[in-house]
Amino acid sequence: MTRTHQTQFQLHQLNNKKNSTHTPVMLMLTSCMLLGLSACSTLPKQIPQPAEYANDIDTSETTLAHIITPLKQQNPELTGYHVLYDPLNAIAARIHLIDKSEKTLDLQYYIWDNDKIGSLALYKIIQAADRGVKVRLLIDDNNAKSMEAVYLALDQHANIEVKLFNPYKLRRLRPLEMVIDLKRINRRMHNKSFIADNQIALIGGRNMSNHYYNVSENYQFSDVDVMLVGKSVDDISHSFDEYWNDSYAYPVRQIVNPAQYNLRYEGLKQQLTQHYEGITVQNYLDLSNRSNDFDNWLNNHVQLDWVKAEVVKDSPDKIRAKAKKEQHINFQMLKQLEKPDTSVDIISAYFVPQKKGEERLIELAKENVQVRVLTNSFKANDVALVHAFYAKYRKNLLKNGVELYEFFPAISDEELNKSNEELAQKTKISIKGLSRSSLHAKLMAIDEKQVFIGSFNFDPRSANLNTEIGVIINSPPLAKAVHQTIDNNLKKYAYKLVLNAENQINWQRQTPQGIVTRTKEPKMKWWQKAGVKFISWLPIEGYM
Repeated sequence: MTRTHQTQFQLHQLNNKKNSTHTPVMLMLTSCMLLGLSACSTLPKQIPQPAEYANDIDTSETTLAHIITPLKQQNPELTGYHVLYDPLNAIAARIHLIDKSEKTLDLQYYIWDNDKIGSLALYKIIQAADRGVKVRLLIDDNNAKSMEAVYLALDQHANIEVKLFNPYKLRRLRPLEMVIDLKRINRRMHNKSFIADNQIALIGGRNMSNHYYNVSENYQFSDVDVMLVGKSVDDISHSFDEYWNDSYAYPVRQIVNPAQYNLRYEGLKQQLTQHYEGITVQNYLDLSNRSNDFDNWLNNHVQLDWVKAEVVKDSPDKIRAKAKKEQHINFQMLKQLEKPDTSVDIISAYFVPQKKGEERLIELAKENVQVRVLTNSFKANDVALVHAFYAKYRKNLLKNGVELYEFFPAISDEELNKSNEELAQKTKISIKGLSRSSLHAKLMAIDEKQVFIGSFNFDPRSANLNTEIGVIINSPPLAKAVHQTIDNNLKKYAYKLVLNAENQINWQRQTPQGIVTRTKEPKMKWWQKAGVKFISWLPIEGYM
């Protein structure tokens, strides 16, 4: 991908932005041959660690607890929620939660970059640790290579612990480890959760990187988080504890040799302080705080909707391919989600329904349920391989009444408003970078009843390989709002796929001049089309 942290030889993470299709084809052919070769585990030897749990530290007298506890008492066994669509509100919520935490911060992420956003959050985390907050940072090791020195330095703080999940043993020979231990390495902890004082939790699709918060020079991910209080927070904390105490979670100091790096805690703190005091960072913070969205929410000026909600999550045993059926997130989702009567909207960055999913969507469409799927177009998709396997299903889905929409790779000039111009000017981000977009959200709305938000993509990787977490919110107002938002925005941000008289796919785009119809896949060259077609024939869909 264009992201430097995802240059590993991971099946799900091959670049289509800067490399030709030939590279993924060759890599996939190689990987295909290797799928059956992984026999010996390279997992490092684990030094036993004492178990740690969120409830080991009493957070009942914290400021957040004093705000949340009365609300929980008024709404027993319910969950209060606040959806974060806007990336500036999403980063503001995280920064405010770090600032307001007094006892604990439990943070679990697939990606954490040493960029503007990642460094800003780390600066705030150190401040929290300095005032006595116990910080547990759990990161999947697949993208941790460039952050090793930072994690080691952070771990030197008395109040900060850093663990790497499912680590590589051959730190400098990762491609080789992929060859000899592909079965394990190909499974990753994709969870994203953020818990402050065991009182407020954030889950969704956003990692800690520039791309997720409108501050990348290359392209921006369109994503969704949800802030939760009440019953669901306990479930998310329990899930975090499961992963933190799992045998695949290694203290960074056991994995990374400190002799390889010169960076130490005091040096890191100095670097992060200089970064934080920079004018562009301060300008960005000012812009993110302008709405006062978090403070309004926290002070109950914004009325929370308290509803029944169910946290759905994979067991860490899934990484070992040993999770029971009921410990899989897709099993839990099927159990908790009601059957649609009128409509189902699916938003998924990576959408590969496989045969069973295809049949289910078609079945719903034939029962007069409106089924709409929004995913990335070829150019907007940062993983060409996923697009190849998604494309296999398009024509049959369209034939049978399923509506397909594909996200534009760039925002139109009409949508680049004054706020974008101000952001570009004050943070020194190019307008061109702000205009480029890629869908990263994972969201589903069923009738005017339920909404799913989480890290789970509707593809075989999320279903079978990676671990994920999400929440099913039983809220008619939210479901209705999601449907209406999709109604209002599909024409602005997505192609509509239709079949012509010859049963070929066309791409329709709404413009001020009317509907423009393309007969060829937008932004795809002939050799890319050939490469994608070839990839789709390979027997590797279940390993994506």
